[in-house]
Amino acid sequence: MIVISGSCINFDRERQKIIEFIGELEWGVHSKSNCECSSNGSALGWDFFQLYFDSEFVERLFDVHPDIGKEEGNMIEQQFVLWISKQLKKRKLEYHLKLSDVPYEHTQGFRLNPENYRDDSELEKLR
Repeated sequence: MIVISGSCINFDRERQKIIEFIGELEWGVHSKSNCECSSNGSALGWDFFQLYFDSEFVERLFDVHPDIGKEEGNMIEQQFVLWISKQLKKRKLEYHLKLSDVPYEHTQGFRLNPENYRDDSELEKLR
């Protein structure tokens, strides 16, 4: 799951607009997503919420909307958040979104053998 944190004013009213936007994305991709939009509480007049997106759904969106890859960001998840923010701003929906959690694969560590990358002829060229 890709978790996006957001903030807005009056989440109860804005939640329906967010769900409608996600529905439009689902319609464009022709598949159902397991997206969830839930509140995290409020402080100082701001309501905080989280959006949960299935990573397979984001990959399908990337296939349909290749302009997601043109956004600034090192990972597709970062590019997706920036793209979604711009799409919401086009609809005059102002939310402050940021990437909260990214799924990472757990890998075992390994060592590179320096002998595989060092050649005596290369050393002679350096002298």
